[in-house]
Amino acid sequence: MEHLVYLYHHLPKCGGVSFIDACSKWFPDVREQTGSYPTPEQTAEFARTRLDFNALPPNCFVHGHLVRAGIRPFERYGDHIASGRCRLVTTVRNPLERHISAYYHRRKVGKEWPEPLERWLDYGRNLMAKELGVDESNWKERLDTYFVVGTMEALQLTIDVFAAKTGNPRVEVAHLNPSPRDDSSLNGETIELFKSRNPIDYRIFEYATQRLHDDAKLLGPI
Repeated sequence: MEHLVYLYHHLPKCGGVSFIDACSKWFPDVREQTGSYPTPEQTAEFARTRLDFNALPPNCFVHGHLVRAGIRPFERYGDHIASGRCRLVTTVRNPLERHISAYYHRRKVGKEWPEPLERWLDYGRNLMAKELGVDESNWKERLDTYFVVGTMEALQLTIDVFAAKTGNPRVEVAHLNPSPRDDSSLNGETIELFKSRNPIDYRIFEYATQRLHDDAKLLGPI
């Protein structure tokens, strides 16, 4: 008998460690070890092999930072996704908050960015879209193929929806892996400039927020 695999598309700094911890109370979990800040060569090496779904425990929860070209879920397991055997799950986050968190996470792990936060915000455009492997033309269509799309801002509700859709009991989400910040603040001009440079990410976040609440309403009391 063929069993489902729930594949968590773990976007960095989107509440993934807390989400995985909660899901591990329901499912046997398997981590895809992509490495921390991998080089293109390391990513290419990782892409040469993939998990054998037939060797996984029943109803397994697979997770990993599958966010680079060549190893994103649709590139890595497109056949299993198309067949329905693999159900995708992800969480996203307010793009500005995510970018700020990534800046302080680098400091936390000893890879501090050499420039101020304001300059860090200049780097990268629509990074969530890039990690999801989408663009302006297909982001909504792609997200609609995911079994659950949640947000870090409503992580408990995300877990509750996932539990309801998989027939599992409710669990409390712990707040894990925070990135401590200093008291730096951003002015309004910097924030608005960031928003103007990341329009797809904001559409993704707004859509995910609305979809999550719509899913919760359809499921009834959870």
